[in-house]
Amino acid sequence: MKTETLLENEFQYDGRGPELQRAVWFRNGVILKGFEYYNPEDVYDEENIKHLELVGIEAYSMASEEVHGNILATGDSKAAVIKVVNSPWFKQFNPSHLEGCEHYQIMFYDEIYDVICKEIKAGKGRLTDGGV
Repeated sequence: MKTETLLENEFQYDGRGPELQRAVWFRNGVILKGFEYYNPEDVYDEENIKHLELVGIEAYSMASEEVHGNILATGDSKAAVIKVVNSPWFKQFNPSHLEGCEHYQIMFYDEIYDVICKEIKAGKGRLTDGGV
């Protein structure tokens, strides 16, 4: 299994990931759209909040840092978003709906999300919970 770190400047890793503030859902709370967070060095105020948007999400899993069992970020990592190439977890799913998707591991301070989606976009400010 090969890994690649992503979004080193936007989603920083300092031994643990950013502080999750809110998971954002759409379609009345059915589909995970993304996350709002503070990076480790951020002052916790509205002007410093950032977000990750999950594009084309097909699957996700969340576990606490204490129970996850397969945290891919290491002491050498500079980012808390990791793309997992040839992922055994990804291979468990039906491939007919996963064209263009990748397995990403997103490490927050206490939560680890594994997601299968087409892309992860980073941005500043709040992530709106509207959309399709």
